[in-house]
Amino acid sequence: MHNKSILISVLLIAVLTASATAQPVTLPGTPMTGLESSGFTRLTTHDELIAFLNELDQKSRLLTITSAGRSVQGRDLPMAMLTRDKTLGLKRPEKPIVFIFAQQHGNEPSGKEAALILIRELSVGSLKDMLKHIDLLILPSVNPDGGTAGRRYNANGKDLNRNHVILSEPEVLAVHGVFLDWMPEVTLDVHEYNAISRTWIENGFIKDAAAMLDRVTNLNIDDRLIRLADEAFIPEVGRKIQNDGFTFLRYTVGAPFRGQRIRHSTTAVNDGRQSLGIYNTLSFIFEGKRYGDLTNRIEKRTRAQVSALIAFISTVIDHRAEILETVHAARQTLIEGPHPDEAFIRLDYYPDPENKTIAFPVFEIGSWKSVVKELGNYEPLVRVKKGVARPSAYAFSPDEADLITLLRKHRIKMHILKTDTEAAIESYTIMRVTDDQEEDKDAEYVDAWVTREKRKIDAGSILVFLNQSAGNLIPLLLEPQSSYGICTESGGREFRFSDYLTAGRVYPILRVMEKTTVNNIELLE
Repeated sequence: MHNKSILISVLLIAVLTASATAQPVTLPGTPMTGLESSGFTRLTTHDELIAFLNELDQKSRLLTITSAGRSVQGRDLPMAMLTRDKTLGLKRPEKPIVFIFAQQHGNEPSGKEAALILIRELSVGSLKDMLKHIDLLILPSVNPDGGTAGRRYNANGKDLNRNHVILSEPEVLAVHGVFLDWMPEVTLDVHEYNAISRTWIENGFIKDAAAMLDRVTNLNIDDRLIRLADEAFIPEVGRKIQNDGFTFLRYTVGAPFRGQRIRHSTTAVNDGRQSLGIYNTLSFIFEGKRYGDLTNRIEKRTRAQVSALIAFISTVIDHRAEILETVHAARQTLIEGPHPDEAFIRLDYYPDPENKTIAFPVFEIGSWKSVVKELGNYEPLVRVKKGVARPSAYAFSPDEADLITLLRKHRIKMHILKTDTEAAIESYTIMRVTDDQEEDKDAEYVDAWVTREKRKIDAGSILVFLNQSAGNLIPLLLEPQSSYGICTESGGREFRFSDYLTAGRVYPILRVMEKTTVNNIELLE
């Protein structure tokens, strides 16, 4: 069976590679990407990417190229800023800012290639009129070191799309720096998924969605944004992509075979979509279809991504007034209230009795045709496994230098308590940490005892209040039992705060439950 499945994989890749693709678009007198110049036979190098963007910058007053940062190996992370106004963000009450970033995974190049084409068309080409209604920030290659090496990880061997809690990698810090500088209303993280899966092939199918899109799925994000994405955004983007001749599906992972399940990716805030969405942003992920290696059918892959990006931007334009109103209202709630009673620190996917199957576009090996198949073991509902009451603030010792450094990376506001202050406090004592599984992956379950008391908080303590832009994120980071926290986060194990979870230890971060007690404070610079 094993050898047979490998043979089938090889045959299918060969058939798919031989299929016809759209011809390159002729754009006389305008810059071409390295991919286009090669006739879609090789990828755009990083040096070519920089030269291409600089040439566009010289040709267009609509475009400014700046640097978002540098990679581990010192490669520049150029970012395109696109606006028709004197400065980007000048007409913020009328024009949403959209932040698009691609190629967090170096072996997923079509998003980078499509982003470059998009930048050209917005700055000197056929899409310039879109800038009447929106401003754009586009970071076409987050991981140039991985892209140059043709591998998923960055030069430190880290998966950047699992690093958005720990923020140990300069490329991820660059993404967050752009986001926190501008606070765009809409974000899009562009990826590719590998359609050639042994499990699916052995059961007679290849995944056949050319483009997949999904919203935030973490339930701590304002449900007004989730409704806007579900009721308008995803269906409209999907229709536009299909009208361009590409297959579309809401982004899914997993498989319906042998006790496995299909679900809508992850609720974890360590990825690019959720980590920016948690600020009450209308945040999405795109997954284009990849055929097993870097360049197989790269022209069709790139054109599908271009179609998806244009569909996405045009949908933002169509709903720009609603987006501005919804995002700004949701963000104001974080600062002024009313605040949710609970923070949901453990979530997972569950079946929906009313939607037991999903219509899934597949290439059916038995019939050798592309079909839409109703597949079972579909678990689309996110439910709360554990929630905790939201405190007014968290408090900890100023000696926790590593924690302060991490919170500064997230630009979370911290205050210093100037005098000893009595307050209602909840503290945790760690009982044990046991192996668990969540979202089909190994996880850790933290058993902790809660003590509630009126007690003194020492002068000099650091206080982190929740009435700030990161108010949804803070409990997820600091609660010891959080699946998304600094103690159990899996995207940078050597940087996480696992020593906080020593059995018998009092967890060093206290929960301040009274909202009016703590007044004598100053901002920690």
